[in-house]
Amino acid sequence: MSEFDWFFEEVGSGVRALVEKFIEMPYFFYLEQDMHAYLYHKLISGKLGELLVETHFGDKSVLLHREYPTLRIYPGGRRGHFDLAIIDPEYASESHWRMQVREPPYSRHRLKAAFEFGLNAIGTTRLDLTHFRKDLERLTNAENKVERGYLLFFVRRQDYLANSGLLRMIDRLPEKLEHEFEQNRGRASNLVVVYAECLAPGSKRLKIIPENRSSWIG
Repeated sequence: MSEFDWFFEEVGSGVRALVEKFIEMPYFFYLEQDMHAYLYHKLISGKLGELLVETHFGDKSVLLHREYPTLRIYPGGRRGHFDLAIIDPEYASESHWRMQVREPPYSRHRLKAAFEFGLNAIGTTRLDLTHFRKDLERLTNAENKVERGYLLFFVRRQDYLANSGLLRMIDRLPEKLEHEFEQNRGRASNLVVVYAECLAPGSKRLKIIPENRSSWIG
């Protein structure tokens, strides 16, 4: 147990609030980035926003950041980015916060939690989970040192026409996401997938994968 495990209570509360808002008012969010901003606001307005840590050079920062770079360097020589991340304060002062600074090295940052979002992240003509698979890889890759990963997958059913054929694919989505998780279970011990589908304002289909991690979001 860490003295900072209360972070996860804050995260669970924030994710619950985001899901509830999405189901209640699906068009409160225009794009996925609006959802990033909503969760950031919820988290920074609580205890996480009050906790400042000192960096290696003596300045201070909060631990919650958007578009935070991964530790793993991907093909093409670039790091990926998490939609939202909470730096582990136990290691925050060990390295510089910008990767171009070499002394002390950037590479020792660990994350207490990291988040990836998807809104209607399926193909336009077929069930394409490329976005989901990339998010899952970033959150579960051991090189990225994420203690707990949250993959938040939202579907707004109202966006799809009844004659488009896409609704049949959406009906299979929770099963498909669970299958993808099972395919990666060996390395996904740090991950929870939240599938939230708004059927109509106030009506939802919600699935937590795996189900025994539903306590991570309350």
